[in-house]
Order: sequence, then C-alpha cells, then structure tokens
Amino acid sequence: ESWTLAFSFFAVFGKYTGATTEAGMQSFLRGFQGLEKNQYFNSLVPAYTFFMITFLANIWVIYHGIKGGIERLCKIAMPLLLLCGIIVMARVFSLGAPDPSRPSWNLVNGLGFLWNPDLSALLSAKVWLAASGQILFTLSVGIGVILTYASYLSKGDDVVLSGLSAAGTNEFIEVIIGGSIIIPAAFVFFGPQSIQAIARGGAFNLGFVTMPLIFQKIAFAGLFGGAWFLLLFLSGITSSISLAQPAIAFLEDEFNITRARAASIFGAVTFILCQPAIFLLGKGVVNELDFWGGTFCLVLFATVEIVLFAWVFGMEKAWQEIHHGADMRIPKAYKFIIKYITPLFLFAILGFWFYQDGIPTILMKNVAPSDRPFILGTRIFLVTIFVGLAVMVKMAWSRKRRRVKS
Repeated sequence: ESWTLAFSFFAVFGKYTGATTEAGMQSFLRGFQGLEKNQYFNSLVPAYTFFMITFLANIWVIYHGIKGGIERLCKIAMPLLLLCGIIVMARVFSLGAPDPSRPSWNLVNGLGFLWNPDLSALLSAKVWLAASGQILFTLSVGIGVILTYASYLSKGDDVVLSGLSAAGTNEFIEVIIGGSIIIPAAFVFFGPQSIQAIARGGAFNLGFVTMPLIFQKIAFAGLFGGAWFLLLFLSGITSSISLAQPAIAFLEDEFNITRARAASIFGAVTFILCQPAIFLLGKGVVNELDFWGGTFCLVLFATVEIVLFAWVFGMEKAWQEIHHGADMRIPKAYKFIIKYITPLFLFAILGFWFYQDGIPTILMKNVAPSDRPFILGTRIFLVTIFVGLAVMVKMAWSRKRRRVKS
C-alpha cells in the first residue's frame, strides 16, 4: 500500500524517469525496497517514510470510526478510484499500435491475449487457489470483514440488493477496468512473447516494473503514472481500513474499550507486526505472509463459514434471513448451490492443492536454504497470532457468560 503511494509521487515528479529498461526499473524498485544500494536509493528511509505516512493515515481513519472515518474516506476514495481507473483505461484504449514496424502489437490483440487464456493452466492447483483467494479477499469473505460490517445492518435492510450491487460494482471495476489496463498495455509495448514472461513475474513485477516502463513510453507519463498508482493506493487503503475494523469492533464490543484506546492498541500491535515485512523483505517474508494470510487461509476460513452458515445454522433459516426485508429474491437454485456446490467446490480446491503442492510447500522444498529459517519464523509468527486471537475470543466468551449469569 505504501509502495503505491510512493510510486504515485515518483511518477508525478519524474523520480524513475531514468529507468527506461526492465533491468533499470527492477533496480529502482529494489533500491526503494532497501534490497540494494544504487544510483536511485542508498537507504530504506524513503520507503519507511511512505510506510509511516500510510500507517498514520490508516490509524487516523479508523480512530474516527465508521461514519467519521471509514465512510468519509470511502465517499471520496471510491469515486476518485473509479475516475482514475477510467482515465488510465481510456489512455490504454487509445494506444492502437504504437510501433509501426509491429502492427500486430495492438490493443485488439492485447485484449484477445487477455480474454483467450491458456486453459491448460486450469490443471494447476495454484491457479485455483490463487483465484479463489483473490475473489474472497476482494469481497471480504473468509476474513471476518463482511461479518463485522453486517452486524451494523438493521433487521429490515435489504441484504440481497446491497450485496448484489456491492459485488457487481466491485467485480466490474476490478475485472473490466483493472483487467483492461495492465495486460493489454504490456502486450502493445512488449509483444506476446515478452508478456508471458512478464506475467509469470507476478503482480509486483507487473505493477511496479512493467507499468512504469509503459507510462514512460506515452505522453503525459507523470499524469497517467500518477493516476495509476493513486488508483492502487486508494484500493489498498480502503481495503486495509476495512480489515482493521473487525479488530477494532472486537476490542470495543467484547472488552468495553473506547474507540480511541482500541485504535491505539491496534496501531501499536500492527506497527510492531509490520516490521518483519519491511526489514526481511528479501528473505521471502512478504510472499509467505501473502500466501498463508492472504490466499490459503481465506479459502480455508471461507470453507468453515459456508459449512457453519448452510449446515450448522441451517439453509432454511439462512434463506429466510437473506430475504428478510429484500425487494428482490434470489433464484431458488442458489439454495442448492450454497448448501452443496459451494462447500464441495472449496473442499475440492483445498484437496487439489494439498495433493499437488501441499507437501512441497509445507516442507519448503522450493525455498532457498538461507531463507528457510525466516520462512519458518514467519509461519510460527502467523500461528502465534492465530492462537493469540483464539485466546482473546475465549476470554471474550467467558466475560459474556459471566455477565449473563450475573
């Protein structure tokens, strides 16, 4: 998140203008991340400065609560995010074929490359797990976020319409607008062979190496580069504050802590927990956190949620609750889908991953020997957090039972 804010600043002020090759842009990124000292950066100070700005902005928003902080930010950030996305997408759609010597490197073929995928990739469990994790993350499912915000709804609120509109708007912006920017633009400037290697480099490589190179090849590079990274920053900060709210609400509701104190506790703990990701980036800590915390656990917890919802709470009661106060009805076929198809699908993805990649991943077979202690430490760190949260939940339940008895 802080990287996107920094790169928005760098784009507007031409900080990375001299990095005109992939190797040069990678060197710029590595220098910023503190992984090496070079002509662009000689310390981690710039990156840490932007981290502090972003961190304090998050704390300020959650400190001011749902209406005074989160809603106020989203009312500004979401329209601005959409505007930035439309501006950048419009510029990409106007590219045509910028290299006359390669007329096949054009926008139409770029869109064709995007929307005619290699179906053999569906044989990879990693693809299914990553796609499921992305869908669940972007819809705030499997991480307690949507459950927390749902608790603020009144009995008569229309869950069907609001859920459909939120999911539809989110996926339109993410898939149609977001998806129509990166791959087609990279195809136009680098061609079909290079784009495959670029895509295999991952999201960080696409966002922080490829896109800055593309913007340097078009007019008003600072404007469009700044809009692109501002779009990513707004997407990031709205996600991070939504992730923070469940923890704040838990401290407020279960331990009778004031909003200010809850935000202070959350800020202090989060600040400490962020440090390994900053200073141990080169050891694979961020990738490990992202996989377990941002992909695997989302699919695992979503599986638990759907079982609790459809089987423990009961599908009939769930169906009644969904439609209480609704102006439109969900087709009855979704009762079957929610109760049977969804849990079986999630179980299948987890089973497929364990069969194909689980053992090598758990045993760190593809991790450099020098990085294994850090990866193991990251896993212990995640388990410790989970156990700590479980203990806090047990404490909260005990407090609640004592209050009921008294």
